[in-house]
Amino acid sequence: MSSLRIDKTKRLQMLLQGKIQAFVEFHFNRRGKKSKLAHGLVKMTTGQLESFGVLEKWSEIKSYLFPNSVTNQGEEEKDDWAWDDEETTKTKDSKKKDDLKKQSDSWSQNCVMTHSPMGDMLVIAGNSRAVFFTSEWDVKSARMKFQISFQGELAQEEGEKITSAICIPLVSKKKTSPGAPDWTCVFIGFSTGQVRMYTENGSNLTLRACRNHLARIQANATENVMDPPPLTYKKWQYENEQPANDCESIGLHTPVTFDHLFNGSILGGFQAKCKSVPLTSFIFVSTGKKPYLAFNYAQEGQAIPVLTEIAYAMASKLKSSLISAASGWLGFGGGASKAPPPKEKPQIEPATSMSSRFGLVDSRRIGQTVSVSPCRKLSAVTDSLGRVLLIDNNLGIAVRMWKGYREAQVGWLQVTEEVSSRSRREIQGRKALFLVIYAPRRGHLEVYTMQQGPKVATFNVSKNGRLISTTFGMMGLNNIPIKGGNIPSVQCLFIDQDANLFTLCIPFHLVLCDKTASKLKDIHLLKTMQKILKENPEVTCEELVEILTQVRTQAMINQAFKLLSQKCKSVQILKEILDTYMKRYCDEDEKDLSVVFRLQSLTDLYTFLIEAAEKPPGYVEPVEDNVDQETQDLTILRCLHATGKEMRALQDMAEINCARKSKLVKFADEDGIISLNDFLAAISIEFDANKIKATSDTHVKLNHKSDLLQSLGSLVFSGVLNNQSEIGEWKTRLHDAGLIPMEVMQLALKHWSETALLSSSYVISMKQLYQVLTALSELDPSSVSNEFSRVNKWWEEVRKEITKSYKIFHVYSFAIVCRGVAIDLHNNAEIAARERGDSKKASTEETSTDAGAGPSHRTDLKAQEDDSGDDMEGWENISLDNVKWNFLLKQIEDLSILSTILFQRPKLHQPALPLLNNEIQELSVLNLLDKGKGCIAELVGKWLTTIGIDPFLIQNNEVAPKNQLPSSPELKKKSRKKNENDEVVEGVKPPEPAEADTAADALEADNAVDFVQSLLHKLTENFSVSLSSSIILANYCWEYCLQWHKDTNDVQYLDAAVRCVFAIPSPHIKQGMMSMMWSTFLVKKFAVSASVGKLAKDKLVEKPSSFVCWETEEGFLRNCVAFMDHFMEVNVMCDGSKPPRNFSATKSHWSNDMASASLTDLAVAQNPTNYEMLLLHYQLTLVAHFLHKFRIKKSSMKSTALFDTKSRMMFFLDLGAQAPFSNVEVDLGLKVLREEFLCLVISNAIHEIPEELQDDNGSVFSEDNSQYKQIVPALEGVQECENWVRKCCDLGRIWNIDLDCLRINQVCEFYSSGLDLLGLELINSVSARDILGSKLLVIVGMRINFVIDSNPDNVTEIVSSLSTNLSSWLKSLNYSKLRCLRFSKQSITELTQQLIQLIPESSYDYKLAEELLHSGNFL
Repeated sequence: MSSLRIDKTKRLQMLLQGKIQAFVEFHFNRRGKKSKLAHGLVKMTTGQLESFGVLEKWSEIKSYLFPNSVTNQGEEEKDDWAWDDEETTKTKDSKKKDDLKKQSDSWSQNCVMTHSPMGDMLVIAGNSRAVFFTSEWDVKSARMKFQISFQGELAQEEGEKITSAICIPLVSKKKTSPGAPDWTCVFIGFSTGQVRMYTENGSNLTLRACRNHLARIQANATENVMDPPPLTYKKWQYENEQPANDCESIGLHTPVTFDHLFNGSILGGFQAKCKSVPLTSFIFVSTGKKPYLAFNYAQEGQAIPVLTEIAYAMASKLKSSLISAASGWLGFGGGASKAPPPKEKPQIEPATSMSSRFGLVDSRRIGQTVSVSPCRKLSAVTDSLGRVLLIDNNLGIAVRMWKGYREAQVGWLQVTEEVSSRSRREIQGRKALFLVIYAPRRGHLEVYTMQQGPKVATFNVSKNGRLISTTFGMMGLNNIPIKGGNIPSVQCLFIDQDANLFTLCIPFHLVLCDKTASKLKDIHLLKTMQKILKENPEVTCEELVEILTQVRTQAMINQAFKLLSQKCKSVQILKEILDTYMKRYCDEDEKDLSVVFRLQSLTDLYTFLIEAAEKPPGYVEPVEDNVDQETQDLTILRCLHATGKEMRALQDMAEINCARKSKLVKFADEDGIISLNDFLAAISIEFDANKIKATSDTHVKLNHKSDLLQSLGSLVFSGVLNNQSEIGEWKTRLHDAGLIPMEVMQLALKHWSETALLSSSYVISMKQLYQVLTALSELDPSSVSNEFSRVNKWWEEVRKEITKSYKIFHVYSFAIVCRGVAIDLHNNAEIAARERGDSKKASTEETSTDAGAGPSHRTDLKAQEDDSGDDMEGWENISLDNVKWNFLLKQIEDLSILSTILFQRPKLHQPALPLLNNEIQELSVLNLLDKGKGCIAELVGKWLTTIGIDPFLIQNNEVAPKNQLPSSPELKKKSRKKNENDEVVEGVKPPEPAEADTAADALEADNAVDFVQSLLHKLTENFSVSLSSSIILANYCWEYCLQWHKDTNDVQYLDAAVRCVFAIPSPHIKQGMMSMMWSTFLVKKFAVSASVGKLAKDKLVEKPSSFVCWETEEGFLRNCVAFMDHFMEVNVMCDGSKPPRNFSATKSHWSNDMASASLTDLAVAQNPTNYEMLLLHYQLTLVAHFLHKFRIKKSSMKSTALFDTKSRMMFFLDLGAQAPFSNVEVDLGLKVLREEFLCLVISNAIHEIPEELQDDNGSVFSEDNSQYKQIVPALEGVQECENWVRKCCDLGRIWNIDLDCLRINQVCEFYSSGLDLLGLELINSVSARDILGSKLLVIVGMRINFVIDSNPDNVTEIVSSLSTNLSSWLKSLNYSKLRCLRFSKQSITELTQQLIQLIPESSYDYKLAEELLHSGNFL
């Protein structure tokens, strides 16, 4: 601005008058060009006149609307006898041309113009013609063009002219576009009083329904379709037909009841009668001559007519009816010969009269136009005296007047305050009202704030333009919500003489006069800057500085620099802006430049880091000929105070890490170096002015929520790790930038974890890292301490960050370097203390100075070899920090072994248990410490479920040496050799995770099992406290329990869990685990299954047990029986043994007092169980299993019906509760029911024994086909039957039932089923031989009876050989009760001979047996 050559007085006068626009135009007219900064400056100060579009064929429109105008006529005829001199002629011609040009340019002011509130349509009318324009975006010119959609003659009567027009958009009724305009209706008013409506293409109609009617007419090309639907409208007229030049509606008004009664009393007197409820009225404000301004009221509704008025109206109607009737009777009422009357014009409906209640009277003043504001509270009136009056519609008074505005045109602007996105839902922005006045004689467009506000903007425009204002929105909106309200999109539209359209953009802050205005102006400056930075990538520093200097408030200044840090792409431009701003305001105390200074230092740091990163890597000295690379690496590691064990562990981790890296697919770095904007975004810079004042901290923090920290770390450390010569300057730059050293240390750990460390050069990288971490530690004085008994907080925080990382090899090497830095800093502090004469420190640390050397003593790393071996000898003082470091390194070593083993997946040839797909996540030290030592066993348990090894092998792995065979009877036949695998585990070099599947597939079945056992043995060596066979098996079991709980219909997981819990060696842990399994997983399912009285397989019965099939529920009950049986055995074992040690009290380097209890701790802490409760539930499981297995349907034999009341009350209670003793006598009925139930179970068990009847040719008869072969049962079926009978006998003993009854029933069932050999083996075990003999006698009789019936030809001969008593007894027997009728005749004789020995001779049955033996021989 200083380059302008303008008179200072003139420039000051222009500024004082508020003509900023003229000043800017003058300035840029002198320069001959405009920039975006100029437009932004105009907009941010006084608003902006923005281009909206252009009208096409402007000159043709003028000729069309005014064909008889002066400019279109020829020259006037000259008087032949009149002549003037040459000067007079020239003067007249020049004046005539000026008048013609003026009249030609001002033709638009004589037109009727209107536009749609949506800004998509424009109407221009003159005389009787009209032109409709519709908007269309022109891509080539990148602006809006209004093209002609209709032009034509609209007058339908002679002499009819257009006097008014309005465009009303109708809202769409479609569900897909609610609140959007459907089409625009054009209302045209004519001088004859007619109002007609048109579509966008000029078709005459009424409203929406009539538009559809018109569309049907046009489609059928005829007008004889049907009459259009009627249009409902309202019509008013002035009282006494007072003349008015313009009128506008204010809207409905309901007066206050008090005001209504008060006015009625004043007008009607003391005894006036007023209605209790006031009527609502439409208010119209009109302007004219008499009066100058009037407020007209049109009441809604009608008063109730008086009775006399009703009678008078009825009498008049009756009179007219009688007269017309009499005229017809007398013959003069009309005739048929008369011609039909001519077609009359449509009748005009009467209008509602409006009463003028009050107004303004001025006989000398004539009102010309009136415009009501969008809020309907104010009106602007122009008159014949060149005045513009502002009227308060509520009070009916003039509140303001502007003079000197002849032929003025007015409009309204309503602006809403912009609200931040956070508070947009809760707070609605305030609204400001502006009055726009167009003075055509001055060529000014002025904007004033309402009501008494100043002029806020002035624009130089054409003197022959038109200002069009719209204060309404869409029609038919009703209850459809629209964001921001139903306000017009284009409120004011200005058309100049060149057919260019402009809209006004006035900012909200111009209406304010307090401190908030400055803030809002600054906000608009920021928006201008943001727009420039976005649209103009080649913006200069001068333009941005010019905007920055206009920002006044400190908060907005900080936000401006925040915007620059985010949007400014050029590093050079940002540095210039910061330097220029700092130089200009460094001497001013009012401005806080802390943000500028911080950005300046960070920008300098970024420039330095970019230059360091782009330099080539530093030169590495070659290894001498007599020193190999391994020796040099050992020397460096010894200088870092690493022990021999740590060196070996580091080397092993490096090889594994290198193997893993080689398996990964690597891509090129597409991002490259981080940009300046991302660099600043990764750092949390405080821009809040209030927070800056409240704190005195000059440091900046890293933005830990940002995703750019990895790129930031790469930029900060990549250069300095490659170029060690710049370590000092790098340290200084970090200090000047204000970065917190601890956060930079955390960033170094993150960068080191992402670095691809090679196994051949990682030691050199550790050497470089040592120097970087030493420089970082020196930035914070708290990192140096010479006390042994206290923990340094700096290094404690570093150790905490190391424990969070999942990169084991990287954090292990990083921890070794950090420990070396801490030891050397501590030793240097001791040396400095001795040099200062601190005798106390020197005497205590004299022996420790030889143990470690500081950087000053280690300039030549090759001369620091220790010939004494891997471990140092002698005594030395060790600080508590050093102990913490050693502790952390041991944890990382254990974590390395754990993660290396767990990420392997050996495959067994035949897994003993089902495999689970358990994914083990990456591990960190902190993760294991937070979850406690139980987490390690849990991870091992998950790992074992992915292998499926036999749990009994895990049990034997703990107590037996590595080469001893396991003692499980199922695996005695297998031999196992583990020499090769043991050698691998000792070296901590198992196969890499990526090669685990390949290595496992190469192993044989036995070797694979041995390999898994060797891995478990290595784990138990490193985690002796956390891992034992009982702890491992407990977690192994629990994982299968969880999996079965997810899918209870897969019983194999429950089988695996039960098998694992059986293998736990510790009885107390086993008892606790079984108690937890019962209460957590089994009891609820079993309670539902035991309560089911009908068959679970019955489709008509809803199965509450939720098992999908009968086999699934049978497997569940089978496991419950085995579980409770083993539970009782464990309970007995625990009663005779001591409880185990307290696992929580055992301390190790993985102990954490704040961690949750482990699974085994919870198991040991379980309450002891009661044997009687276990026995009671064991009985219930057996009963439920019997009922479900053998489908027993008797209603009297439900699971709960076989127990007494006391027992039923104890079901499903805590297993430690007191239960009734099982040997208590029960009532006889229950005892009989139990005996019957057990007998029924034994019978069903025998019935399910499969039979092996057929020989090679498939025949079941003997060679002569005379009789059946002997039935031979299947061996597996017999064994299963014996198992069921054994369970029944066990339950019978518990119930105190005579087992002889069960054996008798078993023998009888064997013979009834044709299994004579099995029955014969069991006869000697029966004590009640006479009872058994009597029952077998019946079976023999049934068989003989069957033989008799089977031989009808020999019936007479057989019966004649029998006695009468025997024959009658045989006939009374029903042989259908026999389960098998396929028996040989010889078996009858053998069975008879056997039962004779059982029956006493004195018994009546003995005689029958003898007769049966005789008849059997006869058969």
